[in-house]
Amino acid sequence: MVMSPWRQTAAVLLALGMMISPLGCTLFQPQLKPEIGPTGSGEEAKSNPPFFQQFDRPPAKLYDLETLSGTIFESLRNKNWEQAANQLQSLRQTWEESKLQVGDKKGLKEANEAIQKLADAVEKQKLPGAYEALNQFLVGVSDIAKSYKLSPLTDILLVGNAARNVSYYVHDKDWSKAAAKVKELEGTWEQAKPSMEQIGILSEITKAHGTIKSLRDAVTSENQGASEGQLKILNESLGAIREFYKNKQQ
Repeated sequence: MVMSPWRQTAAVLLALGMMISPLGCTLFQPQLKPEIGPTGSGEEAKSNPPFFQQFDRPPAKLYDLETLSGTIFESLRNKNWEQAANQLQSLRQTWEESKLQVGDKKGLKEANEAIQKLADAVEKQKLPGAYEALNQFLVGVSDIAKSYKLSPLTDILLVGNAARNVSYYVHDKDWSKAAAKVKELEGTWEQAKPSMEQIGILSEITKAHGTIKSLRDAVTSENQGASEGQLKILNESLGAIREFYKNKQQ
């Protein structure tokens, strides 16, 4: 019996479909993460949140953590331990409230550990340890913020950390380390700037960009007064940028 052209075409398509269907399924399946690799068990990683949750706005309290960290940093730099201890209480309270809103995300464990180290260092009045723990805490918070894809919060936190690093060494007149940190600040800023550029805050972005370049020149020339002056201007611009995006969440 001779097949009609239509039946022949249908038979070919059916055969092709049966051949490629396993491949098609493979192409659209997520790649499985092996439990064991060449060097043993893999790192336990937090899964990404559901697709639509990735585009939620971050809780405003995450922005408050950056604000409170700035006040604590100033107290640490000035070795005002009593004031730092009081501010730490506010930071811990805001952190506990933030955790209830963000859930179990990557960075949570690291931030928890860092804020405990910060508390221990403040109690023992250990400046380097407190300074490093505060940075680690904010790195953990920035990892949490990465799950909010449409928000520049991660970049705001990382730029803030980079600016504090420069300020820390300028205050101590450790110019070699200050120069290295201002170079890191420039690199962090160049990567972060595009995510922050929106109508309504462009003037502060431009101001911060110029200030960072002036800060680099002041640090290179080891000019204490000029460096601290530029850091104050940068502090105001970064604070304005943070508040702009925080208010957009509300």
